Formats: sequence, C-alpha cells, structure tokens
Amino acid sequence: MKQINVLVVDDERDVLSTLSEILSELKLNPITAADGAEAMEKIKTRKIDLIITDLMMPTMDGFELIQRTRQLNINIPIAVISGHGEVKNVVNALSHGAYNFITKPFTIKEIENIVKRGLRLREFSLGTHRLLEGIRNTCEMEIPSYPHLLPSATLYIVRECQWRGMEDEAILSNISISVDELLNNALLHGNDLNESKKILVQLVFTQGTFSLSVEDEGEGFDYKNLVSEFSENAQALPTKRGLFIVNYLMDELTFNEKGNRVTMVKYMEPGGRRILH
Repeated sequence: MKQINVLVVDDERDVLSTLSEILSELKLNPITAADGAEAMEKIKTRKIDLIITDLMMPTMDGFELIQRTRQLNINIPIAVISGHGEVKNVVNALSHGAYNFITKPFTIKEIENIVKRGLRLREFSLGTHRLLEGIRNTCEMEIPSYPHLLPSATLYIVRECQWRGMEDEAILSNISISVDELLNNALLHGNDLNESKKILVQLVFTQGTFSLSVEDEGEGFDYKNLVSEFSENAQALPTKRGLFIVNYLMDELTFNEKGNRVTMVKYMEPGGRRILH
C-alpha cells in the first residue's frame, strides 16, 4: 500500500505530538515541522500528500506557508488548525487556498474526516491535471483581407488566451505584438492587400503550449534565407523585421514548405527550446 505523508506544522509540541499519534493510528505517516520555514524545507525535499498547519507561528506563519506551498505545488491540500473565535483568520486562510479547518480541541474522527476529504481533493486535482495533458483545444478563423479587421482579430486572440488561463501580462503583450505582426505580414506581403483573398488563422491550446498559425493565399517566399538573417552572428538587421520580432518574442517559429504559412509557439513553462526553421 502506498505510504501517505501528512505534514503537520505547529509551534506547540503537544499539538504536534497529538496529531502525529492520531495520524499514525489512521495508518498515515506524520512528518512534523515547528514553523512555516521548516515546513517549506520538507515540502521541497520530500513527497507531501497533505498538510495540516497552525496559522499563528513565528518565523513564517500559516498564511505565508499556504501561499508559498500553492506556488510550489498546487496539488497539495492544506487544512488549518484554529481556536474558537478565530473566524477572521480561518476565512483568510480559506481565501488563500486552504480547503478546510480543524478546531481545538479536536477528535480522532474529526481528523480522519478532514484527511479523507483532503486526499480525495488531491486525487481529483491530480486526475484533472492528467486529463488536461491530453486535451487539445483548437480555434480557427477566416479573416477577409481588410486592414481594419486585424486589430479586432488580434484582440479576440488575446482574449482567447486569457479565457484559457493565461494571466502573465508580459506573455500576453508579446503574443499581441506577434499576432499583429503575422497578420499584417499576411495581409501586406502575402495577400498584397487583395480583398478577394483570405487569411486563415488557427489557434491551438495544449496543457503546456499555445500555438498560432497564419496562412495567406499568396505565392509564399523562400523562408530558408531567414535562418541566416536571424542568427545572433548576423552582421546586419534582417529585412523581414516583423518575423524577426516574432522570432525573439516567441519560442518557436516555423514555416510550411511554400512559405505562406507561419506558425509561432509559446511555451507556458519556462525553459523551452527555441526553434526556427
């Protein structure tokens, strides 16, 4: 049977001892810490399945511990220990990510129920994460070659990104700039402002990436020369300024063989490999 590690955080030794005994009786493995700082070290070095923490502690209190744990691993459920009359503190903890609270004095049954709920939430969270890894959301647009429509198209794409959970303003700004460059490039250089031609746009969202493809109905171009122009060792700025900007704001920039379809990719996690081809 898989060992379940429950981290108990409290500056009162009696509370740590009592909770550890209860958790051991429930066939769980208690791990103890005297404050938030010590708890963070154990969270970073050990597998923690659930946390039960006091709120008022020296060095690092429970509120800061909840916030830091959420940044490190959002799948760890956190319950807080409170005394009677600490309604404001409990509400504050719940609003910052705790899932439940334990009141002093507590019983074995109360601890068992809280732990069962927390572990059930953890399974839900991990299951949802695994499910999202296999989900691929696609959105397609066909835009007439009218210059006045491009700002609205860019805004729509950025809002789609926000709706999918992107919140980083810097990333959203870079996406906005890059989308605007690709759409204008397709309009001016691809379709040559020919209103009878269309611009095809495809957005693809996965768990770790956002990609956008823009295809015009023009003749295309020899994009292979871009590789040398975009090199860090190039002696002069490239002629394709817009694509140069997109290349350095995004993580990948690729073309189809004809050169009339360009795809940009942004990794949602840092450290992705930059690709241009």
